[in-house]
Amino acid sequence: MRALLLLTTAALMAQDRTITSEADVVAIAFSKDGSTVAGQCTDNKLRLWDARTGAPKKTIEWRKDERLAALPSGTGLVAISRTDGSIEFRDLETGQQARQYAAVQRRGRRIAASPDGSAIAGSTRLDGNSRDEVMRMWDATGKERFSVPSGTGGTSAMALSPDGMTLAAGSYDTNIRVWNARNGELRSRIQDQLVSMFAMDFTPDGRFLVAAGVERTVYFYDTRNWRVARKFTGQPEMISSLAISADGKLLATGGFSEFTQENPVKILLRDLGSGNIVRTLDAPRIVGSLAFSPDSKWLAAAHGRKAIQVWAAGAK
Repeated sequence: MRALLLLTTAALMAQDRTITSEADVVAIAFSKDGSTVAGQCTDNKLRLWDARTGAPKKTIEWRKDERLAALPSGTGLVAISRTDGSIEFRDLETGQQARQYAAVQRRGRRIAASPDGSAIAGSTRLDGNSRDEVMRMWDATGKERFSVPSGTGGTSAMALSPDGMTLAAGSYDTNIRVWNARNGELRSRIQDQLVSMFAMDFTPDGRFLVAAGVERTVYFYDTRNWRVARKFTGQPEMISSLAISADGKLLATGGFSEFTQENPVKILLRDLGSGNIVRTLDAPRIVGSLAFSPDSKWLAAAHGRKAIQVWAAGAK
């Protein structure tokens, strides 16, 4: 019986699969040990599934006002309110509130967290009809470190470095701003792009900021001087999401049709060292979220439908 169980488990983990959900899934992450896939759903619930079988494990409810959320490396759910800018952190395994940060009485727009969840950044709109935003940074205790202007037109993408020391954000004014995450000092303002970035992240070693968007090109900015060190082309559509494997060997980018969010698109899986495409995957519509398992063997994607797709992160 034990041998049969092991064979069955191995067979499940050896194939691409689909995990079904009771509600549309917009953001995903794996738990620290890779056994669980978590999905932020449009019905204000966080659902947990067995990563191997797709069986539901737990459903966690959270505040029912409109919120945007991030799932930092499986440590928890970090959410920012669209109504008052308050921030809440929930433990991914238990669903219990670990900490809450005070409201700022401004609409929350985007949020990012360091991989361990200890540092959190959020953008909020200025009062009135302005589309300008303020970038705020909090530490693990909920103390606000700084509040600084974050660009014209709103924030299009955000990322915190692995060590939590650097915050980067793209704006709809097409600039990328880089701040010292300790004190808000502006380290760099990258102005060499003519279009907006919709997705960004740091490589696990912190050496590069990886950003992509309208131009269908993935840019690698060297964090020592914030200049473009390399770039990948070949995505058929605009790029709406990206993920980098924990071992730093793979990059996944998800597409977004300029005609409609409902058009089928592609997900490209690349060898990060060579830039070669190792798999091309199909998605039914805009790819809202991508996540690698902690062992870098699996790639999961959410596209705003009642399903999560999971693929083997290797050539086929």
